[in-house]
Amino acid sequence: MATISLLIATIDAGIRKVDRVLLEPRPGIRYYISHQVTGELFRKIPESLKARSDLQLSQIKGRGLSRNRNHLLDLAMGDLALLADDDARYRMEYFETLRRTFAENQDIDVACFKIATPEGYPEYKEYSEESFLLNYTSRHYISSLEMAFRLSSIKKMGLKFDERFGVGSEFISYGEEAVFIHDCIKAGLRVKYFPEYIVEHSAESTVRRLDEFDSQRNTFKGAYDARRYGWLAFPAAFGGTFTQRQKLMDAGVNPFHYLKQRLRGAAYIFGRKARDKKKVVQIK
Repeated sequence: MATISLLIATIDAGIRKVDRVLLEPRPGIRYYISHQVTGELFRKIPESLKARSDLQLSQIKGRGLSRNRNHLLDLAMGDLALLADDDARYRMEYFETLRRTFAENQDIDVACFKIATPEGYPEYKEYSEESFLLNYTSRHYISSLEMAFRLSSIKKMGLKFDERFGVGSEFISYGEEAVFIHDCIKAGLRVKYFPEYIVEHSAESTVRRLDEFDSQRNTFKGAYDARRYGWLAFPAAFGGTFTQRQKLMDAGVNPFHYLKQRLRGAAYIFGRKARDKKKVVQIK
């Protein structure tokens, strides 16, 4: 029976909600919690968590969801892993779905599933009813709670979340999942979507509430293109603006502002690369 690690990222007072994520102790299921602390006020750990022998909790300073998840990847052991937040909810049948899916698909390294919403609410997003392999050229806008993977595959390839993306990052507040999936595929891992529920969450999503041409989306697009295509992100920004100019104007968006935001996102990635490279040289 494959062991499952639930990787729970939380920050500050969110630690008080983690107890509601956990199920009754079961063989083969272990919980790893990375608790980011921005002040000593939040260091206290609930007694209910201290009493769990199937749980490992670690505290780190600072902010950044991607950094928090990378800490979890360092901590975790076992066969299969699920990414979780402190407001996600699970059922034992979801874990059985996870085990069955990977058992029946031995060639798959990463699996993407569906998020269930409370009764009476719409689907979390539009989901395909058919399974399919994700490839290098397709868009990979996968929510973190939909993702599960073989830990050995991720650790073998040394894959991490890009800390320039995600809530609490310096500039781009989401999109770390898309970048991570892209990196998995680029590393040669097989990623497949399965139309089955693996977690429950409210129907609300910060990213889903953003307009199609919201400035955050535009900036992310430029940064994401830079991560995928390198310097070609710059001509792609010009080309994308030209081909969508009428759609932009119909949406009340200035094409020049759209272009500027995409270029700004791409420049941020290259600027960070240059700064990081300079730091390495200075260390040497």
